[in-house]
Amino acid sequence: MSELHLSADAVPVGGRHDLVTVDGRSFAISDEGGDMVAATHGLVYDDLRHLSRLRLEVVGGRTELLAASTPTPMSAVVVSRVVTDVEQGPGGAGESRGDVAEVLAVRRRWLSGGLVEELTLSNPHPSPVVVRLELEVAADFAHVFDVKSGATSQRQARAVPTAEGWLLESSGEQDPGAADSTEVVLSPAPDRSDLTRGTATWDLRIDGRQDVTLRVEVRPVSAGVRARLEPPVHNGTAIRQLDAWRSGVPSVASLDARLPTAVDQALADLAALRIVDEAHPDRAVVAAGAPWFMTLFGRDSLLTSWMTLPFDASLAGGVLASLADLQGTADDPVSEEQPGRIIHELRRHGGGGPFSSRSRYYGTVDATPLFVGLVAEAWRWRALDDAALVRLAPAVGRAVDWTLGAGDSDGDGFLDYLRRDPRGLENQGWKDSWDGITRSDGSVPRGPLALVEVQGYAYRALHGAAEIAAHVDIGHHADELRRRAEALKDRFNDTFWDRRGHFVLGLDGDGRPVDALTTNPGHALWCGIADDDKARTYVEKLVGAELWTGWGLRTLATTMGAYDPLSYHNGSVWPHDTAICIAGAARYGCWDAVDLLVDGALEAANHFGGRPPELFAGVSRDDVPVPVAYPSSCSPQAWASASVLLNVRSMLGLQPAADRSGLELARTDLSGVPDLLLRRLDFGGRRVSVGVEGGRGEVRTG
Repeated sequence: MSELHLSADAVPVGGRHDLVTVDGRSFAISDEGGDMVAATHGLVYDDLRHLSRLRLEVVGGRTELLAASTPTPMSAVVVSRVVTDVEQGPGGAGESRGDVAEVLAVRRRWLSGGLVEELTLSNPHPSPVVVRLELEVAADFAHVFDVKSGATSQRQARAVPTAEGWLLESSGEQDPGAADSTEVVLSPAPDRSDLTRGTATWDLRIDGRQDVTLRVEVRPVSAGVRARLEPPVHNGTAIRQLDAWRSGVPSVASLDARLPTAVDQALADLAALRIVDEAHPDRAVVAAGAPWFMTLFGRDSLLTSWMTLPFDASLAGGVLASLADLQGTADDPVSEEQPGRIIHELRRHGGGGPFSSRSRYYGTVDATPLFVGLVAEAWRWRALDDAALVRLAPAVGRAVDWTLGAGDSDGDGFLDYLRRDPRGLENQGWKDSWDGITRSDGSVPRGPLALVEVQGYAYRALHGAAEIAAHVDIGHHADELRRRAEALKDRFNDTFWDRRGHFVLGLDGDGRPVDALTTNPGHALWCGIADDDKARTYVEKLVGAELWTGWGLRTLATTMGAYDPLSYHNGSVWPHDTAICIAGAARYGCWDAVDLLVDGALEAANHFGGRPPELFAGVSRDDVPVPVAYPSSCSPQAWASASVLLNVRSMLGLQPAADRSGLELARTDLSGVPDLLLRRLDFGGRRVSVGVEGGRGEVRTG
C-alpha cells in the first residue's frame, strides 16, 4: 500500500506511448487512449493481473485522441473528441435526424490500491446528443512474470452479477489466483449486459450544454482481502495536499534549472513507490520499480535507501527491519536460502522459475553485505537510533556470519556465487541477466564467480560491522573485523588490478580474471576498497570514450566483445550505476570527473522529463543528440530516481561528521557546482540546509 499519493508531472512509459500508473502494491498499464487491450496491459495487484482487459468504445461514432498525460504517478487523464449523432424533436426529445455533433470526452484514472475510471462526456451544443457506449472487461489472474513476457493466458475469469456490477472470479483450481477475485462496480447501472462477452452497454442522452459521467470502480480481492479504494479528488484539495507535502520534504533552488526539477520528481516518485506492510503500519519500504517490480527487492531497496539518505531517513529503517524479518534461517537449494542470507526478491504469489512454489528467493550475492553496510551508514546518518541498532544487531551478526562463511563457497577469501538450482538466476550480482558477466572477448566465464563490486561491498560491510560492534553486541569483535577488512583490501588490489589500467570484472571458478572493462569497479571505489593510485587511474577510464556516452556510463566498454548499446547489461546506461561510479570518484577526490558525469546525468534526466528511467541505450551523445530509450525500461524505478539524490550528495561531498555531530562538506572548492540552496534535509530529526554560492559552501542547522 502506498503511503503517500502526491507527485509532479510524470512521463508515461511501458510501450512507447503507454500510460503507466503506480501505487505501492498496484500498477496499471494501458494504451495512450486509456484502453487495456495489449498482452502486457492490465491492472496488477499483489503480482496477479486483476484486469486483463478494459475497453471503452463509442458504438456508431468515432473517437479522436487529443491529449494524454499522467499528472501524478497514480493518475492519468485522456482527452478525446467523440463524433456522434444529434437528437432532435419536440422539446429536444424526438428522433435522430442523422446530423453529427462533436462531444468532448475526458477520461480520468486514479489508482489507489484499486482503480477508479471516470468518463465525462460534455455536450457543447444546444441540442441533445445520444452516445452509445460499450464497456468490455476481463480478468485472467496471470502472474506478473507472464504479463511482462507478453504470454497469452488461456484462463479467463467468469463474470457473476452483483447488486452493483460484476464479480470476476478465477475459473480453475490450478490458477495462481484461485483464491482471488475482482469486483467491478458500474455507475450508473448499464442498460444492457452480456456476461458471456464481459460487456455492458449504456445509451447516454446528453442534454444541450450538459455533462454525463460514467464511473467504473475496480476492487481487487487478494486472498479474500479487498484492496482499499480511496476516491479520486478533482478539486483544490489535491493541490493543497500537494503543496503541504512539498513544504515538508527537502527541496533545491538553483541557478541550474535542471536540479530542482529532477530532485522534486525523484522525491515524488519514491513516495509513490513506498509500500507499507499492513502488519507493520509504521514501517515503510520501497518497491524496486514500475511496472514490473512492485515488490521488495533486497539489493534494490537497500541501495535506494542508501542513496536517499538524508532526503528520506524513514526508508532505511523500514527496509532494514523488513529484510531482517525475512533473513534466511534454513538451507534450501531451490530458493537459495541460507542462514543469515538477505532475500533477493519477495513475491506474494508464486511464478515461474524459483518462484514456482515459493514467494521468497534468496539468489543474490550482494544483498547481505549491503544490508550490513546500510545498517552502519544509516546509524552514521542518524537515520537509526540506538534502540533500532540494538534490534538489528542479531541480524547484522548473522549477515556477517554468512559473508565470512557460506558466501565464500570455495574458501579463497572472496565473496562469490554459483546457483544451486537450474531454475535460479545464473548471475547473482546486480547485472543478473544470463549474459551480464563476460570476458573481454565476449565469452561467458564458469562459476563460482567473485565480482569486483561485491568485494567492495564486503569490505564496507566488515568496516561497518566493526563500527556497529563498538556500540552493540553482534557476536564479532570490532578489531578482528577491521583486520579482515584490511586483509581483503590488500588481496583485492593485488588480484583484481589489470596492468591495462583498470580493475577486472571478477574472478572465475579457476581464479582467473574476468578481464572485461566495465563500470562494476566504480562500485568498489564507492566502498573505498581501492588503493588511491589505482582508483584515480580507473576514474580516467570511466570518463574515456569507451565508457562515457555524454549522458551516462556504459555498463560495458565499446571495445569489449559482448558490447551492444541496446542490450540490458552489456553496454546500456543505468543511471543508478552511473551515480554510484560518481560517488566512487568523489570518494577519491576526482572532482573534475564528478562534475562532468553529474552534468551529463542531469542533462539525460532533463530529456526524460526530470525522471531518469531504469536504463537507456549506450549510444554516444556525439552520434545522437538525445538519449535513446530502452524498450520496456521501468519508470519510475526506485534506484534510478534515487540516483538523482546521490548525485547531489556526491557533487557537494556531503557526509556526516566522524563523530555524528552534524553534516559537513568534504569538498572545499565548489567552483564546479552551480549556486544552490538545499533545504530541509533530515539529520537525526534536525533540519539541515546546504548552500553553495560562488564556489563556497555552507551547512546550516535549523
